[in-house]
Amino acid sequence: MPSPTSRLTIAGILTGLAATLMMSTPAQAAGPRAPGDFTGHGLDACVAPSQSVMDTWNLRSPYTAIGIYVSGSSRYCGDAYQPNLSKAWVAKNAANGWRFMPIHVGRQAPCFVNNPDSRVQKKRMSWTVSTARSQARSDAAETIVALRKYGFTSGAYSYLDIEWYARTTKCDNVVLEFVDAWTEYLHKFSYKSGVYSSASAAIAAIDAARKAGRAGFTKPEQLWFAWTNQVANTDGGAYLSDDGWVNQRIHQYHNNVTSSYGGKSLTIDKNFLDVGRGSVAVKQVLACGVKMSFSSYPQLKLGSTGPEVAALECLLRQQGFVRTVDTTFGTGTVKAIDAFRKTKGWSPVGRTTGPTWTALVSYGANPRVLKQGSVGLAVWRLQRSLIAAGLQPRLTGVYDTSTVAAVKAYRKANGLAQYATAESSVWALLRRGKLG
Repeated sequence: MPSPTSRLTIAGILTGLAATLMMSTPAQAAGPRAPGDFTGHGLDACVAPSQSVMDTWNLRSPYTAIGIYVSGSSRYCGDAYQPNLSKAWVAKNAANGWRFMPIHVGRQAPCFVNNPDSRVQKKRMSWTVSTARSQARSDAAETIVALRKYGFTSGAYSYLDIEWYARTTKCDNVVLEFVDAWTEYLHKFSYKSGVYSSASAAIAAIDAARKAGRAGFTKPEQLWFAWTNQVANTDGGAYLSDDGWVNQRIHQYHNNVTSSYGGKSLTIDKNFLDVGRGSVAVKQVLACGVKMSFSSYPQLKLGSTGPEVAALECLLRQQGFVRTVDTTFGTGTVKAIDAFRKTKGWSPVGRTTGPTWTALVSYGANPRVLKQGSVGLAVWRLQRSLIAAGLQPRLTGVYDTSTVAAVKAYRKANGLAQYATAESSVWALLRRGKLG
């Protein structure tokens, strides 16, 4: 059994936390996204992976969010089993685009039954409501200390892990009071509340309380439900009503799976998130004030006219091959096209081709990696580039399932490993005008 995290007395931890946090203003610098606005794939693992694994999975795997066990005396992988987890580890991986789901495993339902063979015997909530509420505030105070320790500022979530228990009215009542006090205390210090549990246990109890209009119940902002139906969505089935926690859900849909990317293997639980505002496209920037996104990039030659010509000339101007942009393909555009082609080692042809469009459209600064759920100007550019290369992702500005399919097809056509991510190897091929 791991050494439990040192726990102060209830009075001590609450008083100490108040002394340090009440002096802080609510508006703090933005920290790592925990988890922020996102729709896409996540994982959780008992032990925070090594940096080598995180870097490899960042570039190769579909996962963008990771659950980390930050606090609670009932963690199976407590501090003594976490050689990698630190504020520096969080900061480095946040800079690489990872999002986080901080987990607190503290007191369990009063009717919870421990596995006698487990090296961790979990503590239980008191059957006395007033005591259980005090215990919840203590757990909330502990997780806030841990959140701050790892660099998570106000607005970050902590997910209260309540393992499966056999529901009864009396047991549910204590769990709901515990969740209420936990949530209220997190709110007091500008943090947000999530609850993780089996869909048939605490999740169903919390949703039933919402539907019944339980008096005085402060609902957690997000629910993370375990229902291992192996379907990557946030449909809660019979356990979680469609009208509750809309777009504020995490579904743990497949447990204890060993997966490998880039030669690095991990045993994980698979999750799908739809949280915050979800993955929302940013507004397209109209370079040169002209339209850049088209359903196809046609062959243009001397005398061609239209918005595609303006887009072409804008792309050429971005690299210094023309000075002005209009909608007519003139002799200056012919010369610019061939000058650009020369930089690629291509012979002059005086017109556009698929490779020419692909190389021009993909030009620009590229992020470390894009994957399902990514948004930003680079996603628009990637979708345009794939269309120029002969594929058909939807032009949404969100790295959605159609973009995943297009990227995988592009990688396959060009001899790359069949991952669903767009990183430097994909951009390098696009910049060379390679078609899909």
